[in-house]
Amino acid sequence: MVGTTLREIRRSIERLASDDGEYNVVCARSGEQPVPVAGRRFATRPDAADAARATEQYRAALRRYDPQLPFYDPIVRQTQAGTEGQADGAPENTPTAQESQLSADRAHAGASAGPLIGFCHDVSGAVFEALSSRDHERVERAIMDTYLAAAEATTDRNALCLVLLETIAAELDQYLTAAARTRLLQAAAANLSPVDPADDPVATSLAYLDSLSLIGAYGVTRESAAGTSENVWTVTLREYAIDGGERRFPTLPIGIDILRRTAPSTASLGVHEATALGDGDWQFVVTTDERTSGGLVCTRAQTEDR
Repeated sequence: MVGTTLREIRRSIERLASDDGEYNVVCARSGEQPVPVAGRRFATRPDAADAARATEQYRAALRRYDPQLPFYDPIVRQTQAGTEGQADGAPENTPTAQESQLSADRAHAGASAGPLIGFCHDVSGAVFEALSSRDHERVERAIMDTYLAAAEATTDRNALCLVLLETIAAELDQYLTAAARTRLLQAAAANLSPVDPADDPVATSLAYLDSLSLIGAYGVTRESAAGTSENVWTVTLREYAIDGGERRFPTLPIGIDILRRTAPSTASLGVHEATALGDGDWQFVVTTDERTSGGLVCTRAQTEDR
């Protein structure tokens, strides 16, 4: 990717943000807070203005990878205790009850969908940056061709980011070897905002993905393989938001988030023994056994007889 990376832009916005600031950034047309400033507040108007400009830069960069990304006109809005102030440049008018309800519905949808959408776009951007740095232009084109075709049939714009992740996982599975997929995902994980290594990266990652509503519920048990230092996690997911069918389990967002929470000294991770339980429910095994490394982008699944 040419220029500032998505991670760097997002981190600059994080540095500008304040927990109790009285300014935020919204779309001048809809009043929505776009990714990556959704839910963020800023202490001063100049900080919020810088964040608005960074938002335009972030979304312009992201649109290179996701042409279906909605357009917004980010502006600064001042808020006061219990009320919303006038947005800079916005017309002064009194909304009707219907308009007020629509605004409330949008705000509610944005609050629930924003973190998941932001995560999906961060992951897809990180993967595309890793592809670009490795001259995988053929794979990039294949992803975008498949994604754009699928996007035409998707009516829910919030679901487009999930469609993009499923497309990336499927095309990487088709065009790259298992070893190349693992190397690519490791590079992509390094492109995401850094987090501290977790004592249990699998459980920590699942808790995070659950908070984003990427999964509806989960269960995980951790064991040590007999006579070895290898770890084995048996995971059950309910209502996984990414649909790969019953024969293919798109593990990309799970794999990349586990990787960024794993200490560099940890042995190779792998996902295997994936079983489709139906209706977005899955069971699979994560191990640190180098003999079963891979499966962190996409893995073939067996369908359980029901």
